[in-house]
Amino acid sequence: MVNKLLKIEKIGKHLLRSGIILYLAAIIYLTFNFDINQSGTYGRSAITVTILLIIIFLLYHYKNPKAGIVGGIGAIIFFIGSAIVVGYSDFQVPGLPYSMIFLHTIKDILLAFGALILTGQSVKELVRLKITQPFPKV
Repeated sequence: MVNKLLKIEKIGKHLLRSGIILYLAAIIYLTFNFDINQSGTYGRSAITVTILLIIIFLLYHYKNPKAGIVGGIGAIIFFIGSAIVVGYSDFQVPGLPYSMIFLHTIKDILLAFGALILTGQSVKELVRLKITQPFPKV
């Protein structure tokens, strides 16, 4: 029974990691234009590269949990920053209902919580690897 519950938890965390990675990739694909002649391309490029690095670190968790920790912390910072920017810009739109502002910001806050779970998973995996590591021969 416990093994089934742990398997369900493991599948859920894989789905959560995949979902956050796909969401970040969708942000790049749907939000940012890759037209070189546009003004402000350097800022967009910096954001795109940052998101790509977060995706790579989140994926690299399976080879190195330290990279997963860095990717998780990066995702948390990105989603909290996104919630602040979206919330601030939504307040500037006249006539936008507060319920819509709440829904826009709560989505990013919940994604930050999901990234926190993934960071914890990477920390747990790092501790597990250190505990099960064989003792060095003298």
